[in-house]
Amino acid sequence: MRKTILFASIIILVTGICLLLGFTHSIPDEEKQQGLTGQFDVSAQGDIAYVTYERGEPTLYVKSDQLRQVVQLPPDQSILDLAMMPDGKTVLYVNSDKELDEHSKSVIHQVNIESGKDEVLFTNDAIVMELVIDPKDENRVFYVQAAQFSNYSPVASLYPHDFDVHSVQLKTGEHRQHTKLNKYSMASLQVSSEEDSIYIQMDDDADVETAEDTFETKGRVFKIPLSNPDHKMVISIPEDTQDLYDFVLIPDRSELVYQAVAGTNSEGIFEYELFTYNWDTQSISQLTHLHEYAEYPIYGADGKVYFMVDQDFGGSRPDNSLYRMSPDGSGVEEVSLEE
Repeated sequence: MRKTILFASIIILVTGICLLLGFTHSIPDEEKQQGLTGQFDVSAQGDIAYVTYERGEPTLYVKSDQLRQVVQLPPDQSILDLAMMPDGKTVLYVNSDKELDEHSKSVIHQVNIESGKDEVLFTNDAIVMELVIDPKDENRVFYVQAAQFSNYSPVASLYPHDFDVHSVQLKTGEHRQHTKLNKYSMASLQVSSEEDSIYIQMDDDADVETAEDTFETKGRVFKIPLSNPDHKMVISIPEDTQDLYDFVLIPDRSELVYQAVAGTNSEGIFEYELFTYNWDTQSISQLTHLHEYAEYPIYGADGKVYFMVDQDFGGSRPDNSLYRMSPDGSGVEEVSLEE
């Protein structure tokens, strides 16, 4: 009798597993994506806007005293970046195709957090990767745009390139192109709160003459004066420093917090951590020791550095969590995005 019951239980268990697997595989691939993306921002009021996938649908939330779902798009769409307006009432975001190609466009929206009213500000026949609001003029929005989405070389895959920095005046709708660099990549655009200048990460390839030289270039942070963008300069940092990727400038501390490779794990996968460089002391320190993939540092109104951590970097699906810490690396903690 016991064997009969055991045998029947095994059949029921196996049947249940098969049904579950069948249900899972019946879900279209675009609807299987779940969890946080890397897109987030922290407002002057301390509110956090972030994007997460829910059954493949990119969904924009804002967490303040309560959690609000502000936008949800179809599974074939994506949100490439977002920026919270200084008034704390509206969010700008970039919408494009989830599967980008040479025909993809970018639609820049402005949405009211409380009412959910969504307004299209402009549409570009290019890929807009980042939005930054000018701290000196909330009606001027800078954006990083890739003019091309194609094969950069015959052996390369499709990817956005020919990057430059633009801006738009929200009141007049006037657009302006500030750089004409056609860079292979640009990231972590920041706008100075004191000068008419911008800061951005890109390869230091001014001395590249041959294809072999390209492999020796390093990612650096550049300061570009908008009145004379040809006079861009590399932010002072030791020449032997490894590539710099995402970064944030820390006000009043003469410091730069940046992402770089700290080592590899037992499987040979790179581990990306956050570091700091101080211009006064010319010292470099490693801030995080998470042995994962720390990225997208943002300086919050509370004086903390917020950043994303992908705990499955190199895996099939990102597993992102939001963290924060003091600029000196102390008090590293995960930020709950629940109610």
